[in-house]
Amino acid sequence: MSRRNRYPSLLLLAIAGLVMYLGVNLLSSLLNSSPGSLQTDTSFPRISKQEAAEAAAEFARSKLGLTANYESDVRLQSHKTRSGYLQREQLAEQYQERYGEKYPIDYFEAEMNDRTTGTTYYVAVNYLNGGIIGWDVYPAAAAGDTESGASDAVKLAESRMNEMGYRPGDYRLIRSNQPYLLFEHTTERIGDAKLLLRIAVAGEQVRSFHPEFSVPESYLSWQRAQDERSAQMTRISMGISFIMTIGALFVMLKYRSQITFSRGLIMTLMFLAVYVSHNFNMIPGYRTYHGSGPSEQGIAFYLWFVNIFTGLLALSTYFTLSAGRQLWAGTGDPRYLWPTWRSASFGRHVKEAMVNGYLLCLFILGVQQTLFFAAAEGFDVWAVNDPADSVFNMAYPAIFPLLAWAAAISEEAAFRLFGIAFFQRLVKSRFLAVLLPSVIWAMSHTQYPIYPVYTRLVEVAVIGIIFGYAFLRYGFLTAVFAHAAMDSILMGLSIMYLGGAAHVLTGAFYLIFPALAGWLLAWLHGKRRPAAGSCAV
Repeated sequence: MSRRNRYPSLLLLAIAGLVMYLGVNLLSSLLNSSPGSLQTDTSFPRISKQEAAEAAAEFARSKLGLTANYESDVRLQSHKTRSGYLQREQLAEQYQERYGEKYPIDYFEAEMNDRTTGTTYYVAVNYLNGGIIGWDVYPAAAAGDTESGASDAVKLAESRMNEMGYRPGDYRLIRSNQPYLLFEHTTERIGDAKLLLRIAVAGEQVRSFHPEFSVPESYLSWQRAQDERSAQMTRISMGISFIMTIGALFVMLKYRSQITFSRGLIMTLMFLAVYVSHNFNMIPGYRTYHGSGPSEQGIAFYLWFVNIFTGLLALSTYFTLSAGRQLWAGTGDPRYLWPTWRSASFGRHVKEAMVNGYLLCLFILGVQQTLFFAAAEGFDVWAVNDPADSVFNMAYPAIFPLLAWAAAISEEAAFRLFGIAFFQRLVKSRFLAVLLPSVIWAMSHTQYPIYPVYTRLVEVAVIGIIFGYAFLRYGFLTAVFAHAAMDSILMGLSIMYLGGAAHVLTGAFYLIFPALAGWLLAWLHGKRRPAAGSCAV
């Protein structure tokens, strides 16, 4: 299909996407809601991680016994369950007004490992004003300590309550047995969630102190059921994806004499390099899942696990790239058979794919924002922050948007290039061949903390169908560039939201990075003319 026939229709789609995107943002602002996205009930940090680390260390030295020989790390944490309850019951705004300053949903957590005593301290710091919210000390009791009597433990707890600005007379003791005491405020509550203080005493020291809100069991049961549905859909997606990988391997073995095994290798290595880098970049986020001591051992195990899993994903990506290319080879359509560097058409093909991809990306972003708005306004859909995935908890947030390329390569290879061809042979229907891999792909995205979870399935499936038909009409590289551009823009915006000139400039760079990458490849190829007659695809 000529460029003249391609661009006008895509340009119209891009304009429609921009109209939807801007219209949703305008309508959202008029309704005083989140601009076209799923709203959370969190505020923005007013202090830096360094300031949080200093506040935590000063408190731990003066109140908990931290020595000068320690190592520290600070990460963002979140009361996800509390956040979910407040949003489901439409109490988030009321909570922010009454309790947001003193008990923020999100907060900084400083982990300090004392090398002299072997003690680990976790201190929660209010990221709005630097105040100390709570803490844990591990191990719970040092060697030689004895448990305090019940009355002594209560006295120690009430003494520390006074020090932390809580009036013991406003609370009643509702649990006095080990491992912790539980105090309930006599009047303070939000909805059915009452203000509590959970305090653990060991020996002569308060080893744990946390203000909490008692989220009702009815909500906890609902959320557990939602999370189980998400986990089940994720398992189904992984199982079918595994079957598809085996199918791709079978295709490779069957047509091994016709397959050039070097094809797809560069994209696979790119996926592997970006994803492994991302795994190491997420180390601070992995630390949010700490147990009852230092987080180093858990991090080491998790890194081994995720990198082995990443290696298997890379292998699956290579299989689906090679097998998918082979399944489309019989059509003779060069759109599905991306050209090699030696091909005379490489530069032109990449440049057209980049332009097509950006135009499609603008349309898809408009569709996604519209779906988000409809879900939030019509179906009471909401999201909670997940500290493990937060840009605040990345070692180098600036490299996060590179993950867009890993997602684009692996997912377009599996669910478009191979998936559509694979299912078309099974069900003999082009529509189902686009729909089925889109639904499988969407299932793997339901683990994000968006509730109810079925709405994420619908949203991503719709986007998958658009990607599927874009692949069929404009080819594999266009789908890859559209996917990479969309994720790069969204991830770049998340970097810009961190604030500061450096983050704003970095995020803005990633908005155009896929365009720069496509243009650079085309320009470099133009400088290196392929040998005459070399036109392999």
